Amino acid sequence: MAVTAPLLRAAPEDAVILAGFDLPGFGLAGPAAADDRATAVRALERLICDCGRYGFAKAHVLHPSGWAERVAEALGTLPSVSPRPMVEARAASAPLAGLAAIAEGRTDRLMVLFGPAPVEANWLAILDHQGPSEAGAVGLLPCPDTGRGLAFGLAGGLALPAGAGGAAPGLCSLAVLDCTALRAAAGTGDLGAFLTHLAAAHRLGGWAMPAATGPRASAILPLRPERPALFLDRDGTLNVDFGYVSDPERIVLLPGAAQAVRRANDLGFYVFLVTNQSGVGRGYYREEDVHACNAALQRLLRAEGAHLDDIRYAIDHPDAAVRRGDGGWRKPEPGMLVDLMAHWPVDRARSLMVGDKTSDVDAGRAAGIAAVKVAGGDLDAVLRPLLEARAPGVLQAEQAEGSPNGEGAEGEAANGEAANGDMAPQFGR
Repeated sequence: MAVTAPLLRAAPEDAVILAGFDLPGFGLAGPAAADDRATAVRALERLICDCGRYGFAKAHVLHPSGWAERVAEALGTLPSVSPRPMVEARAASAPLAGLAAIAEGRTDRLMVLFGPAPVEANWLAILDHQGPSEAGAVGLLPCPDTGRGLAFGLAGGLALPAGAGGAAPGLCSLAVLDCTALRAAAGTGDLGAFLTHLAAAHRLGGWAMPAATGPRASAILPLRPERPALFLDRDGTLNVDFGYVSDPERIVLLPGAAQAVRRANDLGFYVFLVTNQSGVGRGYYREEDVHACNAALQRLLRAEGAHLDDIRYAIDHPDAAVRRGDGGWRKPEPGMLVDLMAHWPVDRARSLMVGDKTSDVDAGRAAGIAAVKVAGGDLDAVLRPLLEARAPGVLQAEQAEGSPNGEGAEGEAANGEAANGDMAPQFGR
């Protein structure tokens, strides 16, 4: 049975990168980063690239005037990667003043990245930690030295000012903040004081982030580190297959679909969509309709704290009236998977292709990827043991102890049977 996504608050469309400000307690965003130009430029490039893969339409780079050259260098040398957000650089006298200016006239939320070190944990997971009465939430990394500056405790899902009780304090790595609260705070002080005020008023959610969130910023930081990938079919796997789905309103998630994508995100996988769309080649609908449907799918997933890193689709078909010359992209050919792996550093040995048709399994096998055929039931329940067995080490251990997605299927799927009995995965290599 199909289920629609719950009426959740939409994920932020814009992210703000704080670059070069002296922010005590926020890691390396201050002078420590500014001392090394090459490191600062590379870290900024990485954060912008990550904004694209998390589905942000726009990345605002907020910086003091003294950082204008560094920001210009980063934007000038930014590789032509896709997906890539629109980027706007803005000088500001202080972070809070700059955030308030970006929030002017808006009623949504902003994702705020304190940088410059990359955040390897799933950014969108922070959305779980902002309650309906809270003005935002902060992601906290372990802080053994609370003397470094601003820190927060954590109790009952709320961030508390350091010393006010709760779990061991942590330092901010990222935040999600309501634009209305940012506008109201304009001219009232610095960002640290603003966040502390929200915490003292019990209006700031808190997220204890995984302890190991990736490498520190450096001049040789990879823009896209190697990861295992989850390749997913669309219609019939993630959403209901009504037959030649071309209306975004008919993108209806299947049970466990968003949870499975979220689990892969949380475990450190790249997640790619690979979908045959022969309806374009047959003349039933346009490529613009494919883009609109994929965008609707991404919105539904992001509202659940999940995201697709990149998308490929094939329009050709032997009976196509319109041809683009996809060159072996249509499944069961492996072209879409091969192209994604040419643009992303994928660990093939730990990757997985999942779909509801034999052609999906054949495409995975042809690309050298383990493949699973699924049909009906809860997608997350069947994929959980398969993903956890392939996940990067640290995140694998932490997610196995307790996933925000709740309890899934127990044990390994073996002999072609899923633990819940509703799905029968069929493997191919």
